[in-house]
Amino acid sequence: MAGAKRIGVALQGGGAHGAFTWGVLECLLDEIARGSIELVGVSGASAGALNGAALAYGMREGAVRPGPATARAKRMAEGARTKLEQLWENVARAAFWGGNPFVAAIGVSPDWNIDDSPAAHWADMAAAGVGPSDLGISNYLNSVLREVFPELPAILALPEKGVPMLMVAATDVEECRRQLFVDGAVSPDALKASACLPTAFQAVTIAGSTYWDGGYMGNPPLTPLVDCLRQAQCDDLVMITLNPLHREGVPRTARQIMDRLNEITFSASLVHEVNAIETINRLIDADQIRPDAGYRRINLHRIHCDEEMAKLGIYSKDAPSWDFLKHLRELGHEAFKRMWPGIGESLGKASTWDTKALCDRVLARTAIR
Repeated sequence: MAGAKRIGVALQGGGAHGAFTWGVLECLLDEIARGSIELVGVSGASAGALNGAALAYGMREGAVRPGPATARAKRMAEGARTKLEQLWENVARAAFWGGNPFVAAIGVSPDWNIDDSPAAHWADMAAAGVGPSDLGISNYLNSVLREVFPELPAILALPEKGVPMLMVAATDVEECRRQLFVDGAVSPDALKASACLPTAFQAVTIAGSTYWDGGYMGNPPLTPLVDCLRQAQCDDLVMITLNPLHREGVPRTARQIMDRLNEITFSASLVHEVNAIETINRLIDADQIRPDAGYRRINLHRIHCDEEMAKLGIYSKDAPSWDFLKHLRELGHEAFKRMWPGIGESLGKASTWDTKALCDRVLARTAIR
């Protein structure tokens, strides 16, 4: 699209909290329909992978839909919007009919935090000493994937101008490495692997390798998306994050500790990859990397709702009640409207995410006199 600013989007995982990303993406799709931006690449893990697959799948369906070429961007945006809503509707329906106890619990919680609910206490006791079962991922995700992505992976293997490259991350259990599934390799099994929490589900096997949740090694994966941006000769990476990076105070109770440990674990790869990107940015800014060395300065942007997300407990991630998902979707709309004007104005010019608090700090010991 002539005049459109080209960006890459990285989508963090976080269970039901991924409905926040749904809301942000709907607003991004409005920008695509207007011709102001174009997506060149999308990466994601877990719920971020599901959102990314719905986005890419729906855009491809819209791209091949009959109609004038001038309206193609609008058709692609509408196709993605429809597919994202279908995804989260099916997630909510499958959870309800599957008897998920957290769905009922969060439905009567005034603040959407159910960490102290009877259902959460029951889950704590039930999990003690019990190994993961494959029933949940087999019955729950399989039904969702069949309904939402009936032509996966074939539809993603078809090259289509204007549709972003899709990159989905999973964690290789035996090799301790990140596995990326790209475009036509994004199968239903790849999406299940990316969303496979080892405490809840058996590892997913693909071509002889076993996988757990992609968030352990890339939540979301940034380095391959940076490579995609460099190849496309564009400069802006927009992250949609779910886990609060900052919390006031040190957790004290067992559940508070578990919640924060979960957030830190699933943010660790993000912190390290942001550090790597910013290190290269600083070297480029200081003219310590030759212009012909193949590197490119990457502007970093982040859309989040950390303050509201910090109020939600760990068990709300497992509670995809339709009312809760709609609440998170609205938070995504509000966050986009609050943050996008600054981001949109800075695209191609500068970062809007101040990562100083995230990057490595060095404390030097001084001599005692």
